[in-house]
Amino acid sequence: MNARNAIGFVGAAGALIVLYFASGSPIPLYSVYQEQLGLSHGDLSMVSMYYLLGTVIPLMFLPRISDHLGRRPATVMILLVSICGCITFAYLSNPEMLMIGRLIQGIASGLGSSTIAAYVVDLSADMPRWIGPMITSSAPTLGLSTGCFVSGGIINYTSVSSTSYFEAVAVIVVVFIVLVLFARETMQRKPGLIRSLRPRFMLPPNSLRLFAASSMAFVGTWALGGFAQSFSSTLVAEQFGIHDTFIAAAVYTSLLLPNVVGSFFAKRFDVRVAQRWGFGLFALCAVMMLVSLTVFDSLSMYVVFSIVAAVCQGIAFTGSVTELLGRSSQAQRSGVFSLIYLTSYGGSAIPNLVVGLIPGEYSLYTILTGYVVLVVAMYIVMFVLSAKPYPKVEARDVPIQ
Repeated sequence: MNARNAIGFVGAAGALIVLYFASGSPIPLYSVYQEQLGLSHGDLSMVSMYYLLGTVIPLMFLPRISDHLGRRPATVMILLVSICGCITFAYLSNPEMLMIGRLIQGIASGLGSSTIAAYVVDLSADMPRWIGPMITSSAPTLGLSTGCFVSGGIINYTSVSSTSYFEAVAVIVVVFIVLVLFARETMQRKPGLIRSLRPRFMLPPNSLRLFAASSMAFVGTWALGGFAQSFSSTLVAEQFGIHDTFIAAAVYTSLLLPNVVGSFFAKRFDVRVAQRWGFGLFALCAVMMLVSLTVFDSLSMYVVFSIVAAVCQGIAFTGSVTELLGRSSQAQRSGVFSLIYLTSYGGSAIPNLVVGLIPGEYSLYTILTGYVVLVVAMYIVMFVLSAKPYPKVEARDVPIQ
């Protein structure tokens, strides 16, 4: 790989991470926003739902935009959208701006999870097969985690204002726009941009059972992640009386950052092993997280089981993604990524929407119980679907209408 290709690959991979870094930065500040803006638990859930809604819209209607604009121009456009989200949070003053900011960041994340992810895989064609899927699978959790840690630490322990912080994040995004401009274009532009707005997802042939089983893992793991995004900061503040944004970030990222470790080791396992054992241990940890709070009233125990759950999620998620991508052609990748992330984000968005719409105010323990029941139910279905080995197939385009 020559110097320009190396810079381009680093730029595209870094762009995917920094996109989620920007999206993760507001999360540990939710308890601050809740106090300043007078938000309820339902309001916080709806804030996360707006982010997740933003991700679903481009995954449904714009998953193949880079096939027509080119991977590089589309990536630059997505990073510009992310900058708009940063500016919104820099000058946040009311609940409406909070929701609009999260919606914008969700749109950027949704576009990035298909377009930039496909670009990273394209640019990694000369590398070992597992590198592209590992980066694309771990980038959301790595970016969200580091964004949480950095914002939580800087806002809590320094005199830097949230305005200055989000302005600085916008500048970092600009740096990666410059790096992406060095990357080579990997997609020959095709006509039909308007026609491409019609929802159309891609799945390799004879992989329906594989995807069905994988989707149970996607939904179950991301649902619990949705709970963490909405309520980790509030959990620390309300249940344990700790008003520290850095600790809130640590609690949230304990369910995310170790995912990278699981993603790295996923290549060692067959997809069925990754799903049945990875997701199975994740479900067990979800139960123990609930027990840690309701029986032992222990935040440290909750964090320990969160860490183990995150590693298991990385194994199950990356193992499933690698198998699906291995059955897909280059032209399919954006559509396959869109299907994967639409399912995953849906697993987060729908439970958050339900919580936000249920009348009355429920304790966080009650809300977490509902999420854990969902996780266990998803695992049981996945276990049944993965009972037999998946058939081996050749990669070719088969759209799901």
